[in-house]
Amino acid sequence: MEQFDMEMQRDRFLHIFDTRIGEREGKEALRDWLISDECDFFTAPASTKYHGNYDGGLCEHSIDVYEMAVRLEELYREDIRKQYLVLNRPYDREQFLESLAVAALFHDLCKVNFYKTRISGRNISYAVDEQLPFGAHGGKSVYVLSKFLKDLRDEEAIAINCHMGFSRGVDSTISIGESFRYSPLAWIVHVADEAAVFMLDRGTSDV
Repeated sequence: MEQFDMEMQRDRFLHIFDTRIGEREGKEALRDWLISDECDFFTAPASTKYHGNYDGGLCEHSIDVYEMAVRLEELYREDIRKQYLVLNRPYDREQFLESLAVAALFHDLCKVNFYKTRISGRNISYAVDEQLPFGAHGGKSVYVLSKFLKDLRDEEAIAINCHMGFSRGVDSTISIGESFRYSPLAWIVHVADEAAVFMLDRGTSDV
C-alpha cells in the first residue's frame, strides 16, 4: 500500500471543500465538526477490508470519488446538458459542479465514528463500532450531512442516498433506476464511487 501523509490529505480535502462548495447555510459548522476531536473523518478507514482499509482511507477515498466524478462530468458534459433538457429542468453547470462536490465528498459520511481499531502484535485491523444505528448506508450519510447543511439540494441527497446503486438490494432496483434517470448527478457519483474502489484504491482488498 502506498504510504501518504494524512495531514496532507486533510488539507487537500479541505481545499476542495472550501473552493468548490459555495456559501451554504451550515457550511462552517460542518467544517468545524470535520476538524474537531468529535469526528474521525480524516483518520478513519473507508472499510474493514474491501477498500480504503487503512488509517485515512475514508478521506482519501472521498477525494478519489470527487476527482473521478469531475472526470466523468468532463466526459459526459454534453450528455448531461441534454438529459436536463429531456427532463425539462433548468441546467446550471456551476451549480451542478458544486452539487457534485457535496455529493462526492460526503457520500460516505455515515462512516464517521463507525470503526474501531484492533491491534494484535504488528497486525492492525478494523471492526464496526456503530454509534448511530440509523439504518441504510446512503440514507445515514444524507441524515448526518443534513444536520449541518440546512439547504442540502434534492439532487445532492438523491446522489448520496443512491451511490451504492443496484447493490442496495433487489427491493430497490426500480427506484434506483428511476433515480439515475431523474438525476445525472446520482449516476455520476455512483460510477465515480465504483471507479475509485476498483481502479484507484491503495489498500488490500478481498474482492
